[in-house]
Amino acid sequence: MGDTTAPRGEAQALAVEQRWSYRWRVARSGALMTLPALLVIALFTIYPFWYALNESLHLSSPILGRRFVGLDNFRNVISSPYFLDAARTTLIFAAIAVPVLVVLGVLVALLLNERFPGNTLLRAGMLLPWAIPASVVGVIWKWVFLDSWGALNAGLYSLGLIDNYISWLTTPWLARFAVIVAFTWSQLPLVAILLLAALQAIPDELYEAAAIDGASAVSRFWAVTLPGIRPMLVIVTLYEILMALNVFDITYAMTGGGPGTATSLLTYYIWAETFKMLNFGNGAALAVVIALLALAFIAAIVRALPKEALLGEHA
Repeated sequence: MGDTTAPRGEAQALAVEQRWSYRWRVARSGALMTLPALLVIALFTIYPFWYALNESLHLSSPILGRRFVGLDNFRNVISSPYFLDAARTTLIFAAIAVPVLVVLGVLVALLLNERFPGNTLLRAGMLLPWAIPASVVGVIWKWVFLDSWGALNAGLYSLGLIDNYISWLTTPWLARFAVIVAFTWSQLPLVAILLLAALQAIPDELYEAAAIDGASAVSRFWAVTLPGIRPMLVIVTLYEILMALNVFDITYAMTGGGPGTATSLLTYYIWAETFKMLNFGNGAALAVVIALLALAFIAAIVRALPKEALLGEHA
């Protein structure tokens, strides 16, 4: 009995050791493969955030020099006359733009998923608005919405739909509408393409089974399509929330934050504090506040979502 127990124990110990050795090799290989991506993230995300955080704790100005002031910069920007109004404008912008983007993205993805002549060309051409720099997008749409001789007013007037030119960029609520249109136009291609990729990953057998059961097109969308694209839907929604909270180029190129403060988002005041007031500490503090608000907002959404919404039905 003793002769067989010892070899068996040694074999088990050897098997455990081999298992741990295998797991260590897999973990090490995984770490080495992800190291380049982690270095890029550290270089372009973690370091800039750390630098901004460090800058936000100092009075930093080419006029007054540099000295440590702790949280004074944060108190200054949060108690400033513009903060609450800009925060409200930013949240309204995101609350309108993101749902519109997601709904249109789903509809466009469903269209692109159908087979029709020119589908491939349309898919390739759709990426053009997303590839255009945001500042250029703002200039393009400014020419469209200009009050006196913009393309939209000229077209509507030529068609006899309006008698007088509409003040698109000098009326507060119309200026907000114009900025949302430009932002949606620039972001829609990426949303649609990502959702299209998710659509094409859904097995055809699921649609065939639903059709055999007599499900209508609407029923198939709710029972098959929506659950299939839900993880990607969550990803693009979170991404577009980040984009909406951090948009600056489009609004600045189109309206300069006006009329008045109608389109002055929080990001506009980062630029104003930094480059107009030359108060780099306040600008950095406001940037950190926006980053923390965005992270808190997204963390709350992710926490509220069920696990299957993030990882799929079979997670």
